[in-house]
Amino acid sequence: MVRLLPISFLLLFASLFGLAWIVIEVDPDSAPWHIFGLFVILLFLSIVNLLGLLLYFTRTRFYRRYSANWYLKTSYKMAFFIASFVAIAAALSILEQINTFNVILSILAISLFAFWSYLGKRSN
Repeated sequence: MVRLLPISFLLLFASLFGLAWIVIEVDPDSAPWHIFGLFVILLFLSIVNLLGLLLYFTRTRFYRRYSANWYLKTSYKMAFFIASFVAIAAALSILEQINTFNVILSILAISLFAFWSYLGKRSN
């Protein structure tokens, strides 16, 4: 699993390059809908990879109790949940559907999914 870190690093910078291209070059008034979908996907990928790498390297540097593979899996799992919330919030913002109820529903959905993921590992 640790051999996938360079691929994650390359994917991070490719997604950051794509985000920069969308933000700088694309006119949001005349852009087709798939550009906004690509924006949400690239935002999700960049946050997952950035947070996953940061969490992995800080946890392995300061707290070496478990194996490196366990740190990799748990770091990317935490980053996945944070990035999925940010991607849902970005999609709601693009669709102009952001309000308190939708934010509470997305927080509830992500937290229930994280709790289910935690219980799924505990029962095995």
